[in-house]
Amino acid sequence: MVSRSISAARRVVSGPNKPALIVSLLVSLFAALFVTSYSLAMSDPQPHDVPIGVVSPGVTPEQLDQALESVTTTSFDVEPFATEAEAKNALEEQQIYAVLVTDATAGSSTTAQLFISSASGASIARIIEAEADQIGQKLGITVTVTDLNPLSPNDPSGLVLFYLALASTIIGFVGAIQTRVNAGGLTLAGELAWDAGRAALVGLVITLTTGPIFGFETFPFFPVWGVLSVAVFIAGAVYSFFRVVIGGKWALVPTWILFILISNPSSGGAVAPELLPPFYEFMGRWLPTGATVRALRDLTYFPEAPHAEPYLVLGAWLVLSTAGFVVARRIKFGAGRLDRVETVKPDAGGADARTAESEKDGAAAG
Repeated sequence: MVSRSISAARRVVSGPNKPALIVSLLVSLFAALFVTSYSLAMSDPQPHDVPIGVVSPGVTPEQLDQALESVTTTSFDVEPFATEAEAKNALEEQQIYAVLVTDATAGSSTTAQLFISSASGASIARIIEAEADQIGQKLGITVTVTDLNPLSPNDPSGLVLFYLALASTIIGFVGAIQTRVNAGGLTLAGELAWDAGRAALVGLVITLTTGPIFGFETFPFFPVWGVLSVAVFIAGAVYSFFRVVIGGKWALVPTWILFILISNPSSGGAVAPELLPPFYEFMGRWLPTGATVRALRDLTYFPEAPHAEPYLVLGAWLVLSTAGFVVARRIKFGAGRLDRVETVKPDAGGADARTAESEKDGAAAG
C-alpha cells in the first residue's frame, strides 16, 4: 500500500503531470492573491486626508475639520478659500472633493451650502452627503447639499469608467496572447501593426458600446477612443515584452501581477484614491489603469479642466513598453518571422512524447 502511494505521488510530480501540478498550485495561489488584493483595497474604504474647502468668516478650517472627524471618524484636510468662485474652481479642478460656503458665524441661526462633486469620487461624496445634517448640527448651521458634478443617471455608482479601463487592460493582454499563439509567424513589424490595429479596433468597439449604442456615459467620442486604444496597446505590449524575455509559458504571470493584482484595484475607479490604503493610493497614480481612469473622468465630467498627468503616465508606459518589447525581440529573435516548431517523436517505450516548443528566427526562409 505504501509503495503504491509513493508510486502514485511520483507520477503526480513527474512527466506531464508536473507542469499541470505547478499550474494548479499557481492558479490557486493567484486566486487567493486576487481576493486578498481587491479586499484590502475595496472592502472597507477609509477616507484619510480627504481635501475639502471652506468659505466662511465664522467657520474656521479647524472647526470644520473637528466637526467632520467627530461625525465620520475619518481624517480630512480642510483648506480655506477667500471666495465661493475660487472654491468652486478648485472643486472643478478636482483639487478638493467638497466645499462648505456660509456667510455667517458658526452658532448663529443661518444656512450654508455644501457643494460636493460625485464625479470626482462617488464614495467620498456619499460619505459627506450622508453626514451633512450632523455636520451642520456640530457647527450650529443648517446645511443644504448641492452636487455640482453629478454622475450620469445611467451610472449612479460611477463605475462605468472603471469598467472601461478594466476591459481595456484585460482584453489588451488577452488579445496579445491570442495573436502570438495563433499567428506565430509574424515579423516584428507585423506584430506591432496587428497590436496597433487590434488596440484601435477594441478601443472603438468599447467606446461605441458604452457611448452611442447604449448611452451608459456621454463623452467626447474620439478622445475617449484614443485613450482606450492606448490602454489596450500598453497591456498587450507589456505582455509581449515578458513573453520575449521569460518565454510564452510564464509571461502571463508577471502581466497578471502588474495589471490585475496591483494596477486595477489601485486605479481609483471603484473607490476614490483617498479611500484606498496608502500603497494602492500611491501605485494607482503611476500605473496604466489609474491613468486611464483619470483621463476618462476628465474627458467625461471635467472637459474644461483636464489634467496633464494621466496622459504623461500613459505616454511613458506606451513608449517604454513598446521600446522594451522591440529591443528584447530584436536581441533575442531578430526582426524577422518567428516560426513555432513542435515535433512529435517516439520515446523509449514507443509512446509519443512532445518536445518543448521552440521559437526561431525564420527571416531567411521568409
